[in-house]
Amino acid sequence: MTRHGAAIAVVATAVFASVATAQAALAPTTPRFQEIARLAQEGYGDSARAAIARILSTASPTDASYPEALYTSGAVARTGDSMRIVFAKIAVDFSASSWADKALVRLAQLEYGFSNMDKVITDITRLFEDYPGSPVLATGALWGARAAFSQQKMQMGCGWLTKGIAAVGDDLELKNQLQFAKQSCNVGPGVQYAPVVPESLRAGPPPRPAPDTTTRAPVSPPPPPPASNPGKPSAKSPARNAASPWRVQVAAISDKAVIRRLVQKIGAAGFKAYTVPGPKGLTKIQAGPFATRAAAVAGLPKVKAAAGGSPIVVPAPSP
Repeated sequence: MTRHGAAIAVVATAVFASVATAQAALAPTTPRFQEIARLAQEGYGDSARAAIARILSTASPTDASYPEALYTSGAVARTGDSMRIVFAKIAVDFSASSWADKALVRLAQLEYGFSNMDKVITDITRLFEDYPGSPVLATGALWGARAAFSQQKMQMGCGWLTKGIAAVGDDLELKNQLQFAKQSCNVGPGVQYAPVVPESLRAGPPPRPAPDTTTRAPVSPPPPPPASNPGKPSAKSPARNAASPWRVQVAAISDKAVIRRLVQKIGAAGFKAYTVPGPKGLTKIQAGPFATRAAAVAGLPKVKAAAGGSPIVVPAPSP
């Protein structure tokens, strides 16, 4: 087993769990292969691998069911390296099969888990170019956009999200995640959620520090008193939480295991984690507290390094 082997398999499982309905579209469809995948999910990985190995040992690569059998072996593989090898083989040697597009998305998810963003972009670019009618296009769009945003390729990521939303169909959870990610594409006066890259640029250029420093000099000292004296009114922001007027929002998801993992990562990075009820049963995961918007923007890279994704700056909800 390589040094990343077991770890990447764990990351892959957590990543896949964050889009439960979309993951169903990536699962085997033949009953005997579904049973093998179920064995692995229930903790009987060795039995699952032995079962699919027996099938592959007697099957011919020319059999119609062979690509799905191979795909199932990748889905239950012991290590991330083994998964990569199998899914890459399907994408290359069985590119005309109905499993090649799914293999590309699996590869992208694996690479995203270990921050290989260039490889994610390569895999998703091929997905959109070679399989424009793929049923997993929306899932690929989400992971591709996240990788593109991390590389400051906003136009590419926003284009994928637009196509993903058009192709998502009835999957409400995935649609919510795509629309949430697309908030990073909104630019203009009066827009609540500005993209991460422009926010960072607005906070950093030389013309800004002078006004920002002047504002911070008088404003920085006051935040501690409001936190220790909740009864003190806030004249400037009556609708916001006086102790934490700004936060960095990491994600809006429904999977409880992924929520717990993100909360732990945020805490380990030195921030307080907040869970806020969202629409359609989603939970917003936020990090803070930040006394000013500028402070939240400055803290955004650290939050992103800890929790991943495409975090955005948001006002704290009303107390």
